[in-house]
Amino acid sequence: MFATAFQFRKRGVETKLVIAHAGQKVVDQVLIRNIARAHRYCDAVKEGSTIDEIAARENLSRARIVQLIDLAFLAPDVLQSIIWGQQPVGLTSEWLQRNDLPINWQAQRRLIAAL
Repeated sequence: MFATAFQFRKRGVETKLVIAHAGQKVVDQVLIRNIARAHRYCDAVKEGSTIDEIAARENLSRARIVQLIDLAFLAPDVLQSIIWGQQPVGLTSEWLQRNDLPINWQAQRRLIAAL
C-alpha cells in the first residue's frame, strides 16, 4: 500500500490536488529570476533610469516593468522561503502577474499564507 500527504488548494472555481513528497522542496527558478530582475530594475530607477527607458532596453511593456519591480519589495521571510523552495504551492510568477501584492509585509504574509 502507498500513502502520501496531500492538500486540496481552492482558487476561485478551480480546485487542485497537491501531492507532497516527504522533504521535497521545489525551487521556482522562474520566480527567483523575476525577483532578481525586479531588484535590477529597482536599482536602475534609483540610479536615475525611467520606467520607460528600462522597458525599451528590456523590450518589455512599461506595465510589465512596474509589475516586476513590485517583487523587489517582498518581505524578507517570504523571499527566503522562495529561495529555499518552501513557498506555498500557489505562489508563482504567474500568480504574481495576475494579482497585486501589498507593499505592507504583514499584508503580504496574510495573502501568501492563504494560497
